[in-house]
Order: sequence, then C-alpha cells, then structure tokens
Amino acid sequence: MHLDRILNVETQKPTNVSTTLGRLFRYFKPFLFALVLAILFLLLGTWAQVTAPELIGQSVDCYIEPAIVGNSSAGGGMADMMQKFGIQTASQRNCWYDELPAGSTSSDYLAGLARLVLVLVGLYVLVALTTGLMFYTMTWAGQHVIRNLRVEIFHHIHRLSLSYYTRHDAGDIMSRLTNDTDTIQQVIGFGVVQVFSSIALLVWIVWKMLTLNWVYALVSISVLPLMALATWWLSAQARKAFRVTRQEIGNVNAELQENIAAVREVQAFSREDANIEAFQQSNAANRDANVKAVSYTSALSPVLEALGYVAIAIVVTVGGLLLLRGQISTFRRSRRVVHVFPAR
Repeated sequence: MHLDRILNVETQKPTNVSTTLGRLFRYFKPFLFALVLAILFLLLGTWAQVTAPELIGQSVDCYIEPAIVGNSSAGGGMADMMQKFGIQTASQRNCWYDELPAGSTSSDYLAGLARLVLVLVGLYVLVALTTGLMFYTMTWAGQHVIRNLRVEIFHHIHRLSLSYYTRHDAGDIMSRLTNDTDTIQQVIGFGVVQVFSSIALLVWIVWKMLTLNWVYALVSISVLPLMALATWWLSAQARKAFRVTRQEIGNVNAELQENIAAVREVQAFSREDANIEAFQQSNAANRDANVKAVSYTSALSPVLEALGYVAIAIVVTVGGLLLLRGQISTFRRSRRVVHVFPAR
C-alpha cells in the first residue's frame, strides 16, 4: 500500500512527483465540484484583475485627456501638442468601454469618468469576493481531504507489524501524523490556490500585452527569466533545508516521547541533567534548521519585489520614449505600468 512508502520516507527527494500528485488527487475525487467552483472563481477573479488596468488606462485617454483638449482648444497650445503626438486618435481607437461622441462637454466627460470609476469599484469588489470564495472553497475541500487522510493513516498504523515500531521511534511517527499532515493542509488551503491564481494572472497579463504591442511586451517581461531563475534556485535550496527541518522536528518529538514515557527510570538513575542537555541539543538543531529554511523563503519575496520594480522602471522609461515619439498613447503606457504591478 502506498502509505507504507509514505511512512518509510525520510528526507530523500521524491522519485516521481507526478505519481505522488496523482495519489493525492485521489483524495480530491469526492470533492470535484468544489474544485470546479474554485476554478470558476479563479478565472472570474483573474478576468477582473486584468480588465481593471484596461479601464484605468481608458480613464486617461477617453475622459481626462479629451476634456483637457476641449478646454484648451480655444488657445490651441495643449490641443496642438496632443494632436502632434496622436493622442486623440489613439484614444478613439482604445475607448471600447464608453466612447463619448465628438463635441461632448467637460461635464459629459466628468460624468463618464464617474461611471467608469463605479465600474472599477465593482471590479475590485468582484476580485475580493471571488478571491475569498476561492480560498474558502479550497479550504473546505482541503479540510475534508486532510480529515480522510488522517483517518486512513490512523487505520494504517494499527495494521503495521511490531518490527516497524522497533525500527522507528514513536516520536518520529507522531511527527509524521501531525506536522506532515499540517504541512499538506497548508499547501492545499493556501499554497495551491496562490500558485494557480498567480500563474493564471501572469499568463493572462502576458497574453494581453503581447496582443497590444509585442515589442513593448517583450521589453516589459524581460525580467521574467531572472525571476524564474531566482525562484528556482531559492526554492531548491528551501526544499533541501525543509527536509532537514522535518528530520530535526522528528528528533525533538522522539526525545520528548522517550523522556516522558521513561520519566520514572530517568529520575531513578538521576539522568535529568544529561537528558535535559541532550534535548537542548536536539532543540537547538531544530531551531538552526528552521532558521536556515526560513532564510531562503524570506529572501524570495524581496528578490522578486526588487526585480518587479526594475520591470516597472523599464516599462516607464521605454513607454516614455515611445510616448514622446507618438508611437503609443498615454492609455497604453499607463495600462502597461498597471499591468506590471500585479504581474510582479
């Protein structure tokens, strides 16, 4: 039975990740409807997150700039400058939400901008609702999966031979039953949702940028290989470190179990100080292993944030040059900057 392999694994790398994920997915089969709901919430929330930057860009090109051009048309200065850079033409081409007719007044543009702001508020409310429902759905399914997994493991350990308990410490077995299942629970409830939502958002944003201007898009995502490399290296180091933490917490639990179970013998032979010293060493090793593991996971976010700001700087610089040459509108430049923020 595959639980035999689970209970005999120490700190080696998994030999077949796809097989492991397939066994884990077996526990999700009774809750497929929850997974489908979570996917629907994921797609709806991702669509809202990608559409919001579109409307933010249109607020500039379709309402603010035309109002400025209209107010300055008598003097001609501002209007001539914007017409020189082709902003009005770009605005008319990009205003797919609600393009006002020619000759509209500043009040019309202000009213249109107010309607657009209400739509943006609705989109962000939709993002919040779908994100919350997605996490709730996955957490609900994950809790049921963990419950079934714990029951199956509990039944399984009662069928193991006595020789198994001779070869393995009771504390290490308890660590597997508690800490390992808690880790799986965290991955199911938060990690899986976060990974898939981030991938969906990134793919959707990159596709939108490529359809608008593939050269500008390639410049915008030029830091993605560096992000992928940093994520791969830090994740690999973190996995190695967390395997050590798993072993060390097992040693701590084994020390606790042995000393508590044999407390009478310890006191009878005056072994209190020696056992306390041994436990302090195990506890210190567990502390050092966790600090090392957390140092890798803590470094990932700042590195990605720094590369994200580099991407924004590249987008702003290149977009400013293209804007001055009249090759893009303020709409496209502002939308690209807003797109890069969630893509980070």
